[in-house]
Amino acid sequence: MARGAARGDRRALRVLYEEYSEQLFAVAYRLTESSAEAQDVLHDVFCRLPAAVQSFDGKRPLGPWLRAVTVRAALKHLRSPRRRREIPIVSIPHERRTGESPELSVLDSITAERALSSLPEELRIVVVLKEIEGYSHAEIGELLQISRSTSEGRLYTARKLLRSELLR
Repeated sequence: MARGAARGDRRALRVLYEEYSEQLFAVAYRLTESSAEAQDVLHDVFCRLPAAVQSFDGKRPLGPWLRAVTVRAALKHLRSPRRRREIPIVSIPHERRTGESPELSVLDSITAERALSSLPEELRIVVVLKEIEGYSHAEIGELLQISRSTSEGRLYTARKLLRSELLR
């Protein structure tokens, strides 16, 4: 499919969208904290996919590569001066809407989401990438253009802040 997408084949792009869009939306949503912004990121990823997929070397599976592309697009979006902010009435993560992650009640999920939202953006992004998306500190450092130890320090600080926020 990647080769077809690189040629701009609409069918290949549609298959990739159908297979990966929910997963990529969830990544973008966790980073942007906004459905509208996550949709914008997803749109950008798939519009630019024919050009981007030409750099896909096939050494690792397509899914993780697409996640990394989405993370970079979301980070670029977050840094954009024209970024629009959406204030949700009730913030429920994408997984809760789709019935995934049954280990948290809706109330617990909302509480956790609000605590995460209270973090400064640079700390929240590291928590999302490490604890939710499963990236290593080395990968986070590469994505954010920071050192591994900076990533570790931000995660430590974020955990302290989250602990104090959740114990209130």
